[in-house]
Amino acid sequence: MPAARQQLALVYELMTISGQPGYQEVTLAESIFTALSDLLELLPDEGVTELLYRLSEGVPAIKVAELYNVLIWSADARGTIDAEEIQQWFYGKQRRRIEIAAQVDLFPSNSMDECERVVGELMKRFPDLDYLLYPLWKEIKAQIKEEKAWSDYRRETFEMPKEMTPDIMKIIRGIKSR
Repeated sequence: MPAARQQLALVYELMTISGQPGYQEVTLAESIFTALSDLLELLPDEGVTELLYRLSEGVPAIKVAELYNVLIWSADARGTIDAEEIQQWFYGKQRRRIEIAAQVDLFPSNSMDECERVVGELMKRFPDLDYLLYPLWKEIKAQIKEEKAWSDYRRETFEMPKEMTPDIMKIIRGIKSR
């Protein structure tokens, strides 16, 4: 693991943070993808998400989150990082894991109602992470609103053609009578 730790440190050196907390961005150097490729060759086939987390102790959370983002969304690295494992961090109590997860391009759950509940609880438990959690909460609220609008639209615009109604009713009666 010393070689992997050294290569990971090189990857983090190729990331530059700019901006104020809540408005920070990470810029990647051109050579980062070569360094990442070299890093991936040094890592085991399984347990990479947790291993990278442990090897990233002391590294700013935004850089760790950006590393996960790049690896999750990179076609070459599919399967390397377990996105579901990172989603589970939202349900834990470890502040650093939550700080990282809140900056990875993932929601805590596939259910937006569940996401709203989880992030709402985290905002109460970790008020110091409000600068990360509140924008995520707003994004979740926007998704919920959009899902409701689509649901209402589909409900309001779906009309069964009248000429098909009797045939469909015969099919339904046939199924029920079996």
